Amino acid sequence: MERAQAPRQPAWAELAVVTALAAGVLAYLIEARGVSLDPQNLLLLQPTAWLVLGLWVVIAAGCLMRRADPAAPRESAGEVLRVLTMVAAFGLFIAGLERVGYDVAICVFMLAGLLIGGERHPAALLLFPPIFTLAVVHGFRLLIPYPFPTGLL
Repeated sequence: MERAQAPRQPAWAELAVVTALAAGVLAYLIEARGVSLDPQNLLLLQPTAWLVLGLWVVIAAGCLMRRADPAAPRESAGEVLRVLTMVAAFGLFIAGLERVGYDVAICVFMLAGLLIGGERHPAALLLFPPIFTLAVVHGFRLLIPYPFPTGLL
């Protein structure tokens, strides 16, 4: 059976996850706009929220229009373990932001993400995390008017 002729099989679980995330973003945007309509307060929040809601429309349409593909390979146990390891690394990253500082947490998380993703090139492992960390910390300092915890920078 050709993929174009395959019956539609909506991805309900994925649709539920992205809908819950979009609902949370929408609730947060409504709450923030209820408190203040000052552009200074909504400078980052409102465009980000509109971007998330726009992406939700695209992803939701894709979830509903998905065609069943019986020949599609399933995820292996190794791939599922890789995803769970990345989720755990992200949890540790969030937990470590205030404890070890944004700079150290970002650099370690980027390195862990590259290793979990399979990157083995030494130059990428040594150069990308610190350069990315410097760019993010510098961007935060330009955008956020108050200090945030850093360990080294």
